[in-house]
Amino acid sequence: MGCGEFLVKYILFFTNLFFALAGLALLGVGIAVQLQVTVITNQIDVNLQLGPITTIVVGAVVFLVAFYGCCGAIRESNCMLVTYSIFMIVLMIAKIALATFIFVNLSELTDEIKRHFTRLFQDNQAAFQEIETAFSCCGPLGAISYGTSILSLPDRCCAAAPCNISNAYGGCNDKVEGLMETYGMAIGVVAIVVVAVELVAVVFGLCLANHARNKDRRSRY
Repeated sequence: MGCGEFLVKYILFFTNLFFALAGLALLGVGIAVQLQVTVITNQIDVNLQLGPITTIVVGAVVFLVAFYGCCGAIRESNCMLVTYSIFMIVLMIAKIALATFIFVNLSELTDEIKRHFTRLFQDNQAAFQEIETAFSCCGPLGAISYGTSILSLPDRCCAAAPCNISNAYGGCNDKVEGLMETYGMAIGVVAIVVVAVELVAVVFGLCLANHARNKDRRSRY
C-alpha cells in the first residue's frame, strides 16, 4: 500500500469514528427533544413528534453506517466501501431534508404552540399546571397572565415561596420558544456539519474502494 492509500484508509476510518459520535449526538438531541415535547403533546393537540423521531432514526442509522464504514476501511473491502458510500449519499439527502424542514417550519410551529398554550390556559388552568411545572414557567405570558391575582401567585410559578410577581418565572410562551430555537438549531447545525464531512467521506470511500478493486485484480495475475 502506498502512502496515499494509507492516508486515505485511516482518514476514512477516523472520519467514520467522527460520524459515529455525531450519530450518537443526533440520537441524544432527538431523545431530549422527544422527552420535552411529550409534556406539551399530552396537553395540546399539536404534532411535534415528526422532528424528534426523524432525528432519532437518522442518528441511529448514521451510527450504524459509520460503524460499517470503519469495518470497510480497515478491511479494504470493495463491496463494503461501495455499499457504505451509497448509504452515505442517501443519509446526506435525508439530513439535508431534515435540516431544511426544521429551519423552514420552526417559526410557524413555535407560533402554533404558543397559540395552543394561550387557549389551554384560558380553558383549563388545571391542565396547564403540568406545563408550568415541567418548564418552570408561569402562565403563557408570565405573572401578568394571572391578572389581578399577581400579588399572590401559585407556588409552581416561583422557585421559592411566597410566590409573587417579584420572583415569578417567565412566561411559558417564551420558555417553549427558547426551547424550540435551541434544539432546532442544535439539530440543524449538527446535521449540516455532518453532511459537509460526509461528502469528503464519500469521495474517500470510493477512492479506497477503487484501490481495493485494482489490488484484487492485480492479485489474480
